[in-house]
Amino acid sequence: MFTLEKTNCRSHVHKCKTCINFHSRAAKEMDRNFRVAVVGAGAVGLSTALCIQDRIRNCDVTIIADQFSPSTTSDGSAGLWTPFLVPDDQREVVSRWALKTYHFLWDVFHSETACTYGVQLISGFNFCKEVQHDPPWSKQVKGFRRLSEEELKDYPGREYGIFYTAFTIDVPRLLSTFMKKFREQGGFVKAKKLGSLQEIESSFDVIVNCSGFGAAELLKDTKVKPKRGQVIRAKAPWIKHFYIDDIGDQKGDLTYILPGVDSVVLGGTSQDGNINTEDDQTDLDGIMKRCLKLMPSLKECKVQGTWAGLRPYREAVRLEIDRTSPGCKAKVVHNYGHGGSGLTLFWGCALDVSELVLNLLQSKKSRL
Repeated sequence: MFTLEKTNCRSHVHKCKTCINFHSRAAKEMDRNFRVAVVGAGAVGLSTALCIQDRIRNCDVTIIADQFSPSTTSDGSAGLWTPFLVPDDQREVVSRWALKTYHFLWDVFHSETACTYGVQLISGFNFCKEVQHDPPWSKQVKGFRRLSEEELKDYPGREYGIFYTAFTIDVPRLLSTFMKKFREQGGFVKAKKLGSLQEIESSFDVIVNCSGFGAAELLKDTKVKPKRGQVIRAKAPWIKHFYIDDIGDQKGDLTYILPGVDSVVLGGTSQDGNINTEDDQTDLDGIMKRCLKLMPSLKECKVQGTWAGLRPYREAVRLEIDRTSPGCKAKVVHNYGHGGSGLTLFWGCALDVSELVLNLLQSKKSRL
């Protein structure tokens, strides 16, 4: 049996010598290609498939999904790295996943491929209720500080806030690059809508479920709830910082202005139980009104498009080996329920999942 060797390699952008040595030893000791399926082709699914490819070289990985970019929920995301809609009792592990993703994005941004991935370093303002304690990630991100009273005077009605540097991601570019790398590294892709994981259990050694909101139907998981998001994409190149207003209105809708590579995302909504994925004019009008109040210069912006989709909220992100189906021919690992933080947690979660998969295959090999 081979063992997982800890390395300092944080990203998929490069291959460090330690990783190459690890892959070489692992490949020699695994005498056949194991078969792993990843269900789902959003940011969580594709990053998970890539991490498994990276860490387990004698392994055939297949992505199975009914929706691919540009039609995934990830594609409509504003793509800002910042923990959002995550459960309170998972703050420690969520912070760890978030920071691993932050480090991955940092490496990408400082590589020659930053444009290909659509990763942009950006600073901005997050207005909020009184800050009792700094968030657990505050000492890790760049430039974190609390806003001064003088700064807050420029934003009437906001009494507290923080400033920090994070990343925005052009998600379609990210997914396109991920898929290209996955195929180049020998990955397989199958377009199929699954009614259950049992449909494919006889074809794979391990199934990794990254189905997002689809898990509600696929697994009959009643803990997965839709959080409807509505956004506007506009051309406003003079907006250089992000702005987030966490205070919200009476309906709980938040206000955010997030500059990306090619457009500025104006939002948004967070509507419980609303499964409408069509544009709602009332929501669009409300978003524009709130954003104009926060940043009047958007009066001259040009609307480029709109989008509505369902965030896969769950009372706890499910990242674990499924031990409830001992008779299943394939082992199952779950990685879903990321709420509004899929683009904040995806790489950290993918690293954890790849280690779980590796451990399962080690165990399987030892019984052969």
